[in-house]
Amino acid sequence: MFTGYKFTLMRPIASFARDRKGVAAVEFAYIAPLLILALFGTIEVSRAVLMHKKFQRVSAMIGDLVSREQTVGSAPGGALQAINGMMLSAEQVMYPFSTNGLRVKVNSLRAKSNDATQTRSEWTYDSKLNTAVSSCTNKAMPASGMINAGNTAIVVESTYVYAPLLKDLVPGFKSTLTWNDTITHSPRKASCVGFDGKNCGELCPGW
Repeated sequence: MFTGYKFTLMRPIASFARDRKGVAAVEFAYIAPLLILALFGTIEVSRAVLMHKKFQRVSAMIGDLVSREQTVGSAPGGALQAINGMMLSAEQVMYPFSTNGLRVKVNSLRAKSNDATQTRSEWTYDSKLNTAVSSCTNKAMPASGMINAGNTAIVVESTYVYAPLLKDLVPGFKSTLTWNDTITHSPRKASCVGFDGKNCGELCPGW
């Protein structure tokens, strides 16, 4: 009687031990997290490449728009309004991505009349601070030999704080990346781009 009961009990145990139906599910449970990470990684890289190209396009576009002007702002305070209007185009270029992490700084740099190695910022615009001021402060060109003595250039320095999607999906993943881009344009319509109604040479007298 006991022997038969033991045999009856061992039969389903032996059948369960031979069953391989759940092996695939177990294997999938092991590799699923890796597949998900690979999927999100592919999406993240593609997103980052597209955003970076849009960011660089914004820098080039703002510099080009400013350099096309003979003057930004025909009266005091007009330059800020004018360049802020140009910045509206940046939102369209960055779409569908946010411009919250974008900062654009525009400088009109003039080389000294007798020394091209010495340059000053005649005026500067900062999108983050929402300011456009006549500065007339020393500021170097991105590289030496870019302009001749007495000439001017529009220099755009842009930054973008990139926040990966994974920072909200992976616990403890909170890092961000800061991209930087610098682009230089020559004024198109005059020897410099005027500011708030002031012409060339009036912003930094004697320079």
